[in-house]
Amino acid sequence: MKFFYHVAMTMVVIVMCCAGCSKDSNKTVEELNKQAMQLLQSDQAAKALETVTDALEKAEKEYGAEHQETAACLETMGIVYQAMKEPLKAESAYKRALSIIYKIKGEDSIESAKILNNLAGLFYSQKQYASAASIFKQSLAIVEKEFAADDPRLEMLRKNIKICEDLKNGKEPSPSAEQVAGKSDSQNKIQDLVPDQVKQSMLSQLAEQNIFITDLQPRNPVKIDNKGIVFPYHALKKSKDSDSAQEVVVLFASIANPEKQGAFLFQKCRLISFRSYLSTMKEGGVAQLKKELIEVFPGLYS
Repeated sequence: MKFFYHVAMTMVVIVMCCAGCSKDSNKTVEELNKQAMQLLQSDQAAKALETVTDALEKAEKEYGAEHQETAACLETMGIVYQAMKEPLKAESAYKRALSIIYKIKGEDSIESAKILNNLAGLFYSQKQYASAASIFKQSLAIVEKEFAADDPRLEMLRKNIKICEDLKNGKEPSPSAEQVAGKSDSQNKIQDLVPDQVKQSMLSQLAEQNIFITDLQPRNPVKIDNKGIVFPYHALKKSKDSDSAQEVVVLFASIANPEKQGAFLFQKCRLISFRSYLSTMKEGGVAQLKKELIEVFPGLYS
């Protein structure tokens, strides 16, 4: 299925480094943390663990043991350990991150809900369905205060709770419900890898065209051979004169920086239909998505 896309824009050129690092790296804690997620998504879990360990050590040294940057590194470390099938280490990292966020942000913060989702996903993957359901409920209680009752994020949490409770009671969920739980667990492992400057530039340009994008949620990046990476974000699109929202996917296209190995230059941005994105993933997976992304950005990856 061909994408129906809406807007094309040239982006501010910003370099994002994705190469390996060492303890004497000049990268910030945030850059190291994001790099660890990039390595994990490239199936380099061992390097990801090394990188996030460096990030955590740097965060503790620069900010202290109970700081938001330290908590962010611990959350990433939990994700890495979970991917490496080390659930006890993952649980320990998540719980330490949660303890820090409780102290500095409060137990009802969105940051707390995000870590709770990761922890619930970990228990779900370990078939500890009662614990997973309980923690998903804690997360739901937080986000219900922040979002509208019909927000899709609330619906996802409710479905996850039902799945866990069904499995806890020995009842097999429907195939579609099982897919939702698995997708939620996977989505929790995806971090925001596009620099804020790029996103803000895009949002500002769209707002000038009476197009307003909200609720950007990262999905799995798509590597286009050795030419670059496309970063998809699920989002809601509204116009100034309408209260209705349309689900879209925002695509941030980057190319490999010829002057710096392992770095990327953000070049263009497009909006595509979320429905067509899902259809493509269902019909042909990442391979088909990659082919259609090359067509969405003609000349960029040829």
